[in-house]
Amino acid sequence: MAARRSGLCFALLACAALWALAPAFAGHSAQPSVRGSRVPRASATIYEIMVTNPSVGARTRLNINAATTVDEIIAKARKEMDFEMAFLDGDWFLYEMEDETKPLSGAMGQLNLRPWGPEGMELHLLYQPQV
Repeated sequence: MAARRSGLCFALLACAALWALAPAFAGHSAQPSVRGSRVPRASATIYEIMVTNPSVGARTRLNINAATTVDEIIAKARKEMDFEMAFLDGDWFLYEMEDETKPLSGAMGQLNLRPWGPEGMELHLLYQPQV
């Protein structure tokens, strides 16, 4: 009889534990709302640009907004192209593909930023060490 009681107590204890943990299992609790619906985007317009290092042929696509600075693009492009070596810090310049005489600076919204397409924005990232 004592064996039956201990087995019954064990079964009741196991059921109580499962009932207490039931909300932890998937599908038993209410799904939270999607975070994106509550948080507005920082900038409504996202632009895709192509950044190329013409000396080695490395290319990457980056998604930016009008507030993205040239320095941020240089840092992201260097990371994507694996040019993050410490001895290469500094001396990186970003140019429009059509005009490599004037380095870009400032926020991209002030630099004729346009959506990607046939006339999309392609930038050249060049390492030009200053002697």
